[in-house]
Amino acid sequence: MNGIQQTINQKVLTKKSIIEKTIQVGSSTFLSRILGLVREVALGHYLPLGIVSDAFFTAFKIPNMLRKIFAEGALSAAFIPTIVGLEKKGEREQVNSLISLSFIIFQGSLLSFCTLAFIFADRIIAITTPGFGAEQVAVTLPLFKILIFFIIFLSSSSLLAGALQSVHHFFIPAFSPVLLNVIFISGAVLGAYYNLPVEYLCYAILFAGFIQFLMHLFVYFKLNFNFGAINKISWNNFNDLLKRFFPVLFSMSLMEIILFLDESLASYLPAGSITLVYYANRFMGIPLGVFATAFSTILFPHFSRISTYAPKRLSFYLFESTKFIFWVTIPVTILMIFFADKIFITLFLSDKFPMSKVPEATNILIAFVLGLFFFSLNKILTNIYYSVKNTFTPTIISVVAGLINLTLNFILMRWFFATGLAIAMTISLGLIQTTLLLFVLVKKYNFNIYPKHFIKFLYKYIIQLCTALVGFFSVYYLLNKMIQTMPATLAKFLLVKVGFWLWVGPLCMLFFIVLYKLNKIFGTKLYFLD
Repeated sequence: MNGIQQTINQKVLTKKSIIEKTIQVGSSTFLSRILGLVREVALGHYLPLGIVSDAFFTAFKIPNMLRKIFAEGALSAAFIPTIVGLEKKGEREQVNSLISLSFIIFQGSLLSFCTLAFIFADRIIAITTPGFGAEQVAVTLPLFKILIFFIIFLSSSSLLAGALQSVHHFFIPAFSPVLLNVIFISGAVLGAYYNLPVEYLCYAILFAGFIQFLMHLFVYFKLNFNFGAINKISWNNFNDLLKRFFPVLFSMSLMEIILFLDESLASYLPAGSITLVYYANRFMGIPLGVFATAFSTILFPHFSRISTYAPKRLSFYLFESTKFIFWVTIPVTILMIFFADKIFITLFLSDKFPMSKVPEATNILIAFVLGLFFFSLNKILTNIYYSVKNTFTPTIISVVAGLINLTLNFILMRWFFATGLAIAMTISLGLIQTTLLLFVLVKKYNFNIYPKHFIKFLYKYIIQLCTALVGFFSVYYLLNKMIQTMPATLAKFLLVKVGFWLWVGPLCMLFFIVLYKLNKIFGTKLYFLD
């Protein structure tokens, strides 16, 4: 191992490097999310809202669900602390052996599962979307048979990404979705232009997954990882990994199953409901992925190291992480609620996405965005549990939150239809789960949440935020009035077409710059930004 690599492996992240790497990962994720936005718009103009769009998103959701269950979330949570421990001892050969064994067992099992899913595809579709009629099942079936193998490439990439992140290499895991989205968008645009069948797009997605896997494999070898010989020590390390993996697997499985049940329930609602829930969830996922996911991804290996030599320090990091997440997500929530209808009007409105669907899509998005702070904080909280090698508690809390979610689904969807599903998720998987995770940390691990300090921060920040918002909305309405005086064609482009975001986007960025500059004036102290 060369000196540079040793430096990478032994380095404990500082406050500055945490923010730098968060920006690095967040920038890649932001680019990926912007491309994801373009992807959804392209799909909105390619797939007619109704049977075809619901069929595609159902077929696409299944491998994504399996990826999070069998690979990405659960495996990373168990894999990274194990590799970090071995790297800290300088046992790179054992790391290579463990990765080889994990790759054979996990990917071999997953390949067998996908093969069975392909054979019994008709039964899987019938079970997962019981509200679909014969026509919807017939459209979904061939798409599912293609996309089910997409998970093989994604899960292989996730397994390699665990090794990369253990040595603080986050760029490729964050950047590879960019390439995936580029290929995805190209397939959707070409499909719409040449009026190609949806199966064509599914093959393009499969190809994108393969390219993503190759990118991870290349960097994996470049960072001096390899596939080592399997021995008795490898099996011992693997057994330790499984002890953490299965509880997390259950937790992740439960969450994904709950989300999937939401879509299954949506299959009983009017055609297009699954698509609207998908679009709204994707837009809420933009700030969640760009900021919260990037931030928690960077902190997870850091938490794992701190828990080995200064576990009491985790209380401080949780407190400052909560402040930072609140500082970012609350103004994002306000702005996304304000512009919710504009998102669908300016980006999706077409003969395939009629104006009559905009109000419902807007309400679903608002319901999701109201939980943004809680969804973001949950990522930090669960990582703290995993860093202290407690996978049981978040699993039990997930069970409780999941059961509450299912109960609320049946109640709220009767009154609010698809919007009710989003409200139920925000309450149960957002507010309630956050409360339970914090409660156990305080009671069982004696975490200090510094309530007086947080109230003091809250007081200063609310005044700061209100000041910035007054300035933002004043400028927004002034520019809006000025644009209305322009020629009709240009005004329409800048107010109800995609041109709207050419001036609102920079205005939102300016708002956050002003908000940051106001920190010193109002005395709002943030550890990660000071």
